Amino acid sequence: MTPDPIFFGRLALLALVLAVSPARAQTQDELFDDAKLQDIHLRMNDGDWAALRVNLKDDTFYRADLTWNGLTVRDVGLRQRGSGSRTASKPNLRLDANRYVPGQRFVGLTAVNLDNVYSDASMMRDPLAMKVFQRMGVLASRQVHARLFINDMFAGVYVVVEPVNRRFIRRVFGEKEADEESGGYLYEYRWLDEYDFSYPGPDLARYAAMFRAQTRDTDSPSNLYGPLEALVRAINVTPRERFVAEVGQLLDLPQVVRVLAAQNCAAELDGLVGYWGMNNFYLYRFRDGRPAVVIPWDADHSLSSPDMPLAYRLDATILTRRLMEVPSLVKVYLAAAGECGGLLGEPAPGDPRGWLEREISRMAALIGPSVELDRFALFNYSEFLPDVERLLSFARYRAKYVLCQVNEAVATGTFKNRCPVPPTSTPTPGVARSSAAELGPRAEWQRRLAVTPTPSARHRPTPPALWSAV
Repeated sequence: MTPDPIFFGRLALLALVLAVSPARAQTQDELFDDAKLQDIHLRMNDGDWAALRVNLKDDTFYRADLTWNGLTVRDVGLRQRGSGSRTASKPNLRLDANRYVPGQRFVGLTAVNLDNVYSDASMMRDPLAMKVFQRMGVLASRQVHARLFINDMFAGVYVVVEPVNRRFIRRVFGEKEADEESGGYLYEYRWLDEYDFSYPGPDLARYAAMFRAQTRDTDSPSNLYGPLEALVRAINVTPRERFVAEVGQLLDLPQVVRVLAAQNCAAELDGLVGYWGMNNFYLYRFRDGRPAVVIPWDADHSLSSPDMPLAYRLDATILTRRLMEVPSLVKVYLAAAGECGGLLGEPAPGDPRGWLEREISRMAALIGPSVELDRFALFNYSEFLPDVERLLSFARYRAKYVLCQVNEAVATGTFKNRCPVPPTSTPTPGVARSSAAELGPRAEWQRRLAVTPTPSARHRPTPPALWSAV
């Protein structure tokens, strides 16, 4: 296929216009400052980039030099990541700072994920959900949108995701918990099949298959997985009258309930009570024996429906069924859900819109111009705008619906789901006009970026030799 010189010229111009700004603070707080769209530049061998894109199932690392905000980190490792989210046109990426240089860090981080936002036309659900969780005091990774450039060519809008790893544990729990030899135990839950927390028996290999150790992974299987077997067994066999006292010594039950409330408030379809079985979480065991906690992860199926019930699938796992049998934990759940609903709908001085609606509008205005220019996006720009409308519609009604359900449950002692159903999320002409005003006129975006955008197509085949022949 013959390369398009006009396309190349536009991309080169875009790279110059969007070049890295002068160096400022070079800290993690600055990296994850989502008040601005970050720019990340990678320089690497053209053949390596072509190989990374084509060999979708290959986890081979390739060398690259990373530049962000005037800071350059050389010889970082780059590879494809994920399962169904790997593509040739817009790879889903993991960046390891210390892959080739032991001890090397990028603003103190050993790694970051560069998420291609495979399943979300708005490109905002995961970052928004994590902000909801953080506002609720739930442990969650930091995320920020970024423009990625490969060898000075614009490669698309990505989400920079802080991995849940030893550095994350150091940030949220402190140095001792993150110690390589004597710290706590972090596990990533791996979805193998629909699992409901039933007891799979004493064979530790079954727990090792479901819970991948992220720290202390060289410990013996009994040290790593014996406590998990004991936890799952206790959840299944402990009598109701002793459940809180005994299981609560192994798992922080109020903390798990708050995570459940935050996820259901945010209408998350693929979390602890996911539609396809429990999914997308980490489990952390403290070094001093305190009850373990859960950490939500990968919430790109959140903000799904404004009328998703607060009792959504709470009967789907043995753990959640048993939690909801305890009146004191039900109170924790309702209090947390009410707190979350209040946060979603919290107005600002002079602005009656709720916090979530304001945040969606702000984030869409920030990334919209670059989304329009993202030739490699897995969704069209024409799909981005209606999805933003769906999110805005969700935000306008979700807080009221959550608070109505909480009040109903408090009054009746059960979830009757009798609250008025919010209007359909299909955009109305009035809403669409409002959104266009919020996001800014198309011509203004083009003027600011000094380039005429090329429309993208969903699941576009690999474009002409942008970096090298594929």
